[in-house]
Amino acid sequence: MGFTGSLILARTPDSLLDMDLLAPHEAELVGRHDDHWQLAAVHGDFPDVPGWAAALVAATAAPVLIAVVGDSDTALLLADSPGGHRWITVLNAPADSAGRAAVADTRAMTAIAEAAVTWAAEAGHTVAADAVLTALCEADRDNRAANQAFSDALDAGDFAATHEVVRNQISFIEVYVLRVLTALGVAVSAQDTGSWWAHLADQAHAPSPYPGDLPTG
Repeated sequence: MGFTGSLILARTPDSLLDMDLLAPHEAELVGRHDDHWQLAAVHGDFPDVPGWAAALVAATAAPVLIAVVGDSDTALLLADSPGGHRWITVLNAPADSAGRAAVADTRAMTAIAEAAVTWAAEAGHTVAADAVLTALCEADRDNRAANQAFSDALDAGDFAATHEVVRNQISFIEVYVLRVLTALGVAVSAQDTGSWWAHLADQAHAPSPYPGDLPTG
């Protein structure tokens, strides 16, 4: 069973878990960085994610990014900042959804990547738009590539190849969220090197099993 909840990235010298906004919820600290960036996993659903992000920006006086994860399958990314640099996108959006259509539109995704670069600049990091664009589109691309590879191998009766597709496929969307954080310059180190989150971080640093071109549209 996958993770359902929110990954909260914020910058504060105090523990993110002690903030009034997070303290009432079931949460754990996933990772942190020496410059006070912290990533927390908060279990459960929240009805007003934009409001939550705005409240965290006000409380920390720093940019915030929230990834709303559904059963480790999809992730809605919402970012906000004191300067009003906001952007939103979905990683591995469901088929036939507006999010999937957006990822297939290079122009739309480029605009989101450029907004994310501006957000990262406010966070104190100069990042490459191409790397951000790749990270934002990678989950959708890998998912479609794996599905096609599996279908082709199955049609050919090559069961060894189908096994290899299953073995190589990265099925946890949190891996792709962590890749986005890396592209934005705000990656954090796992709190517990033996934890499941540390395992996902190791996967995030591994090369994609399905490298390829970004979608065009």
